Amino acid sequence: MKSSKKFCFPALLLLIFAFAPAVFAQEHELALVVGRLKPSDRSLSLNPVQTADAAFSGAVTYQINYANRIINGEVMSLHFEIPIIVAPRTGVKSDNFLLPRTYSTLIFTPGLKLKVFPRAGFSPYIVSGVGLGRFSLSDTTINGAPVTGNRSNTSFVFNFGGGVDLNVLGPLAVRGEVRDFMTGTPSFSTPFLNDRQHNLYVGAGIVLKW
Repeated sequence: MKSSKKFCFPALLLLIFAFAPAVFAQEHELALVVGRLKPSDRSLSLNPVQTADAAFSGAVTYQINYANRIINGEVMSLHFEIPIIVAPRTGVKSDNFLLPRTYSTLIFTPGLKLKVFPRAGFSPYIVSGVGLGRFSLSDTTINGAPVTGNRSNTSFVFNFGGGVDLNVLGPLAVRGEVRDFMTGTPSFSTPFLNDRQHNLYVGAGIVLKW
């Protein structure tokens, strides 16, 4: 029995020293955030004189975000982040029934995150990044006809925003954030009057830090 205790104590110390750097240094973050992506309503050009309006519903959106700390400080820390945003279904409403019924969005925008008071219980941050977005149209139009032509396209994306991490228990935190993804436009059969689109994202989720 004594030999068992002698074995367990060094093994416990070994585990503590093995996991202590991961718990206290917390150089890495992996977040799962669920939110809502709302594209700005737009106008389309039917001809040189007439226009039509298109309204987009907010889409349930999923974000996976990995961040690696590259500069550490007591008051501020700088992180390189890789967010992947997926909005499977954005609804389209318009008097132009030839527009697609829905479209999906995939966004990938690596960038930088500046966090204030990274070791405190309340850690606000700002983010910015650039990357690519992919739009994919539904099979059918608003009136139920099949969508013809190119149903997908890629766009340059710039995003900026901010949020806050609430460090609740050891390596776990709760996150809330707001971002604006500035993208091009989906490949509709009718051209938009402006080729840039704001996509407001609001989300909340959990973060694992190690």
